[in-house]
Amino acid sequence: MDKADKLYADYKYAQAIELYKPIAEKGNIKAIRKIAECYRKINDYQQAEKYYALVTADKNAIPKSYLYYGQMLLANEKYEDAKIWLQKYLTLKNDADTSIARTLLLSCEQQKNNPTSARKIEVQNMKALNSIHADFCAVPYDNGILFTSARQGKINGTSGSGFQEVYYAFYNADSTMTVEPVKGVVNTKNYNSGPACVDTLHDIIYFTKNNFQYGDAVTNKKGDVTLKLFSAKKSKDGWKDIKELELNDKEYSCAFPSINTEGNMLFFTSDRGGGFGGKDIYYSTYQNEKWSKPKNAGKEVNTKGDERYPFIHHDGTLYFSSTGLPGFGGMDIFKCVPNKLGEFGKPENLGKPFNSATDDFGFYIDANYSNGFFSSDRSGGMGSDDIYSFQFKDIAFELNVYCDSKLADAVQLSVQENDSLIKTIEVNKKIAFILQPNTKYTFTCTKDKYTQEQLIVKTTSNKKPINKSINLTAK
Repeated sequence: MDKADKLYADYKYAQAIELYKPIAEKGNIKAIRKIAECYRKINDYQQAEKYYALVTADKNAIPKSYLYYGQMLLANEKYEDAKIWLQKYLTLKNDADTSIARTLLLSCEQQKNNPTSARKIEVQNMKALNSIHADFCAVPYDNGILFTSARQGKINGTSGSGFQEVYYAFYNADSTMTVEPVKGVVNTKNYNSGPACVDTLHDIIYFTKNNFQYGDAVTNKKGDVTLKLFSAKKSKDGWKDIKELELNDKEYSCAFPSINTEGNMLFFTSDRGGGFGGKDIYYSTYQNEKWSKPKNAGKEVNTKGDERYPFIHHDGTLYFSSTGLPGFGGMDIFKCVPNKLGEFGKPENLGKPFNSATDDFGFYIDANYSNGFFSSDRSGGMGSDDIYSFQFKDIAFELNVYCDSKLADAVQLSVQENDSLIKTIEVNKKIAFILQPNTKYTFTCTKDKYTQEQLIVKTTSNKKPINKSINLTAK
């Protein structure tokens, strides 16, 4: 038991499980609870649920076990059962510690209120990239794809799989893909590297790596090996000149970088003090040839839960994953649109098919809002975390209707598609449509005592959502 506890304390959960199991089989409830904790921490929801069922059946079970059992049931899509245990936890706890349980309860209810997106989205498992191990956080780079994988190398005692490395996949003449670790200083044997992103404007790669110096791991005051952000420059022989970023903190982790199009603003995740929860999203700007002191992305983005895997789109929209906002279970993907001051607004859940009952993260979408990637450990994949590609087949359109510059009700709208009438409807303030690419639409608005107004929208292959307004004036 002491050996297992030491492995657990060192975050070597996969190894600890093997030592706890013979003890648990003799009915030792502490060992059973530790196995449940280990499976939860390595995201094996099926096994975690099995052991939490045993833990919560014990008369001396602690309230936190009810919370975690409910969380695992939610991840396994057993929503009604999850609600029972989450509510049981809430009856025993009435302090600030209940915010996660309340969010999970909302997530159980949200299954009924979040149907699949009305848009046509083609999602495919990237079988050419994925393995039986964790593969995640894909971004396009240099006519190929950059991503992180735990498919090879020495076994990591924490997860039971290999250490993470950054890979590059490129297309062959016959449309197959060759996958190989990136060359140069990014990957280090027996340490985790990745995820990564590339500033293509300046040929610089930014990546996550375990904190180490001179080949040895470096621990903080708590004895933990934290994560840090590094950069390297492109060369003919691979990435070289590794450099630790100034924004790192030796006591806290910095991970999961995303660089903006201009290469002067870096978003990342950190568990540093002064945030809103466990892990928050921060950003830093490049000034006077160094990275500035990190700033928190704000209360709309960050919660009492964990926010991770930011992706900053070229138009300034921030995509990220969160466990602290109501969703479908596990980590869900959200987006926040900035206002004119650059402050992020209310988060929007991307819904299905991007989100599932388990962890969904590592989102990327191109500048035209047409194609992208995300990662998920949902059922039906090839292994642990898998990379999925997606393609939007249509265009989201929203029309705001005004009369004398005020949002108006009871406005008659007719819609023509390529000069053929397809719909006549009454609009109150605004209405949403799904448009087809490369098509002409004519929107005609009429209302008694107001001038008739017409709007023509010609769509292209660009799938970026369109927002337009029509203003009728009094006769």
